[in-house]
Amino acid sequence: MNGDHTNKAASDGGGLATRIGRLQTSNYDISNVCNLRCEGCLYFSGAGLEVGKSENDIEVWEKFFLSEAQRGVTFAYLGGAEPSLTPDRIRACHEQIPMGTIFTNGTKKIESDIRYRIHVSLWGNEDSSELYRGANVNRKAMLNYKGDPRAVFVMTLNALNLDEIPDVARACQDHGLPLVFSLFSPTLDYNKRMSGTRHEDSDYFRFSSGQSDMRFGEDMLHRARDAIFDAASRFPKTIRISPAFINWVTRQESLYTLDERGVAIDCGNRLTRRHVHFNADLTRNSEKCCAPNLDCRDCRPYAMSLATYFSRRRQMPDDWEGVWQYWREIFGPLPEDEKALEDSSEMTT
Repeated sequence: MNGDHTNKAASDGGGLATRIGRLQTSNYDISNVCNLRCEGCLYFSGAGLEVGKSENDIEVWEKFFLSEAQRGVTFAYLGGAEPSLTPDRIRACHEQIPMGTIFTNGTKKIESDIRYRIHVSLWGNEDSSELYRGANVNRKAMLNYKGDPRAVFVMTLNALNLDEIPDVARACQDHGLPLVFSLFSPTLDYNKRMSGTRHEDSDYFRFSSGQSDMRFGEDMLHRARDAIFDAASRFPKTIRISPAFINWVTRQESLYTLDERGVAIDCGNRLTRRHVHFNADLTRNSEKCCAPNLDCRDCRPYAMSLATYFSRRRQMPDDWEGVWQYWREIFGPLPEDEKALEDSSEMTT
């Protein structure tokens, strides 16, 4: 769960909460290079100068993650452009911070002794992946992680690809891979280009137009919800969902209350003194959240939205526990690693 939220699921029946204690999270962009060009990329689309620089000395990274562990961070979210292109930085983090999730496109397999969860992004089926991402990498990613218990495949749904869900689910089923869903959330840059107020060339805005709009317009969120539930009923052993979370994240109205600048004031992913987002050059990002390019009005990605859901527990007391179990299933440590984490926690207390 992104954001300055420690784990309050003490009533989960002796589960993760009671065995390894409270979670302290932070976000780290460990790479500013990528081998794909995803339309409306959350990292590059409309990005500022911060993506142009990177710290390349591995000893600096090792000392940095040691200091983060000493700061109390116990769960790392590793992203950026493509983190698998900098495996030494993944290892430097893994050696210091006990739990984490790596967000990757799956084109380069992360070494098997890295025990973090690995979330592999998909943007469509075999036929459309090249359109959305500049290359068709679905099959390679699935072969890289076939049967890997660390891997969770994440299909980003948009207004154009809902009919492709069964194809993606079937492919994941064939490779022994769980599938979850995120919702395409436009960056400020994407919205400006779609409105005609920005015209310069971009590698991350190639095909979108009035006739090919990835954003969820009127009633499309309801269609996305229905498509998710239908696919989950057809592929129950492959697709992982929380019905309560899906119902909430696909509601028609915005998930957030915005201030006069259009920034969400009730987002659970806002940066704080404890929950920090570091750029690839190890400077501290001073923006609103770990995805500063996103337009808060239309923000619905799964990881960020889960953080907000948890931050509003009092508003959703009947559903919170089930959503926590969903987070635990896809983000939490592997069951075979929980005992080692418990022993490590006891040694340090």
